[in-house]
Amino acid sequence: MTDVLSLKKANCRNCHKCIRACPVKSIRFADSQAKIIPKECILCGRCVVACPQNAKQVRNDLTEVMGAIGSGQRVIATLAPSFISEFPVSGLEQMAGYLKQLGFSDVRETAEGAYIVKSEYEKMIQEHRQDVIISSCCHTVVTLIQKYFPAVIPYIAPVQSPMAVSGRQIKDEYPDAYVVFIGPCISKKEEIEKVPGFVDCVLTFEELRQWFERRKIQVEPQQVQPQQGRVSRFFPRVGGIIGCMHTENTGWKYLTVDGVENCISAIEEIQRGGLRGYFIEMSACEGSCINGPATKAYQQNILNSRVRVDTFAQPDPNRKDDFTTVYKSGLVRHYPNEFVHEQVPPESAILEILAKMGKTRPEDELNCGSCGYPSCREKAKAVYNGKADITMCLPFLLGKAESFSENVFAISPNGIIVLDENLCIQRMNISACHLFGVQNSKSLLGSMIFELMDPADFETVLETGNDILDKRIYLAEHDKYVELSVVLDQENHSLFGIFKDITTEQKQKERYRADRDKTIDITNGVIEKQMRIVQEIASLLGETTAETKVALTQIKNTVLAEDE
Repeated sequence: MTDVLSLKKANCRNCHKCIRACPVKSIRFADSQAKIIPKECILCGRCVVACPQNAKQVRNDLTEVMGAIGSGQRVIATLAPSFISEFPVSGLEQMAGYLKQLGFSDVRETAEGAYIVKSEYEKMIQEHRQDVIISSCCHTVVTLIQKYFPAVIPYIAPVQSPMAVSGRQIKDEYPDAYVVFIGPCISKKEEIEKVPGFVDCVLTFEELRQWFERRKIQVEPQQVQPQQGRVSRFFPRVGGIIGCMHTENTGWKYLTVDGVENCISAIEEIQRGGLRGYFIEMSACEGSCINGPATKAYQQNILNSRVRVDTFAQPDPNRKDDFTTVYKSGLVRHYPNEFVHEQVPPESAILEILAKMGKTRPEDELNCGSCGYPSCREKAKAVYNGKADITMCLPFLLGKAESFSENVFAISPNGIIVLDENLCIQRMNISACHLFGVQNSKSLLGSMIFELMDPADFETVLETGNDILDKRIYLAEHDKYVELSVVLDQENHSLFGIFKDITTEQKQKERYRADRDKTIDITNGVIEKQMRIVQEIASLLGETTAETKVALTQIKNTVLAEDE
C-alpha cells in the first residue's frame, strides 16, 4: 500500500504551517518542499488541516471500494457513530439508505464494536489487570506511544479498537464479506494494515462526501429523530467512552484527555510513575472523533456536533440503554515497540548550527516559532538530523535581507534621503551627507526637507502619485548639479529622494563650452584680421596696376607717334 499521507510538491509554498501543526515534527523540509516522514508520523492529520495550499493529501481509497462493489462482492459498511454529527440525517436508517444507493449490501454501526470494547475495559478494571489503563480506541494515540513513549506500551489496554471488533463481527457472520469502515479518521487507514483480517478498506467522511457528489446524492437535512438510544454511540465525543461505562464503586479514577499535546503530557506523567489507578480515555483530536481531520467540524460549530451525538446516543436522559451484542472472536491486541530513534546532537554542534543562523548569544534565540519548531535549539536539532535547513529561520532571513539592504543604502554612491508623508527626513546615507555638507545625518533626522533644498519636486510626487526620474537640477546653496529621482512608496507612506551627483560632469561640460567659445572668438578675430590684410593688399595692388596701365599707355602712344 502507498503512504496514507503524501505531498503535492507543486503546491508547497514554504509557509511551514504543517511543521508548526505537527505535534511530533515528523516532517522533513528540504529544497523548499515539506515531506512527511512515514516512520515518524502518527497520522493525526493536523498537517492536512493546517496546509493552506492543500499540499498534503490523504490516500483516496474510493476506487478500491467501488471496484469491490462493481465486482459483485458482498460489501458491508461499518459506520462510525460520528456520522450523525457529520451528515444532517435523522438517524441510521436514512444514512443507510444513502449508502445502499452507492451499492453497499448492508450497513452496521461501529458503536456495536464500541459496546464490546467498553465491556472489556470494565472487566480489566474489575480484575485490576494493570495499574494504569489507557483506552485503545484511538490509533493515533496508540501510534504515538509506540513510536515516542515505548515504556508506556504496557499501559495501553490490549484490546482491539471498535472498528476492528465491528469488522470481525461482520466477517464472523459473512466470511466472504468485503468490510469497509467509514469514519472521521485518517489513521484508521493504517490501522487495518497493521491489524489485518478485520476490515478490508477505510473511507473517510470526506471521501464519502466526494462519492455522494459523483453520484449526485443529495443528503436531505433532518433533525435527529428520537429512537432507541444506545449509550455506546457516545464514543465519538470527549468523555464518551467513560460516559457509557459503569464507573461506580470500582475503586478507580477516570480521566479524559483530548488533543495530542495534552495526551503527551499525560503519557509523560505516566512514564514518571504518576496517574496510578486511573482509567484514561485518550483522543488525539481536540473534541475527540466528532472533530476528526476528515470531518467538517473544523469549519462548523463543534457544539452542534456534540448535541447531535448526545441526542442520537441517549434521547431519554433517564435511560441508559445499550447494545446487547455477544462477541465470540478474540479481542486481544499486541503493540510492538516502534520507537523512533533520533540522534541527539552534542552541544558544540547545536552552537555551531545556531551560529550559522546568526544566533551567537542567548538573546539572539528569539524562539519565535516561525520555522515550525518551538525553540531555536529544537530547530538546530532538526537541522542536525537533516529534517530542516538553516534558511527556514525567518528572523535570520529578515536579518540577512535587512543587512543586505542596509549595505546597499550605506555604500551607495548616490545620495539617498528617506522622507515621511510630512516631508520630514527619516534617513540619510553617507553619500547624501557629503552632497549636502552634513557632518552627521542624525542631526537632521526629523527636520523638514526644505532645510536642505527646494521641496517642490517632493510635493509634486506626493500630490500626483507620479514618480520623477532623473530630473537635472542645480542646488545653488551647495553649488551642486544632480539628477534627482523622487519615488513614492505608498505602502510604507514614504518618499525616496535619490541624488546622482553630476557636478564634475556638468562643470567639465561648462569648461568645454567656455574653451570652445574662446576658441571661436580667437578664430573669428584671426579671420577678420586676415580679411583686412587681404583687402589692404587688394587696394594697393589696384593702385599699382592703374599706374602701370597709365605708364604703358603713354609709352605705347609715344612709340606710335614716332612711327608717323
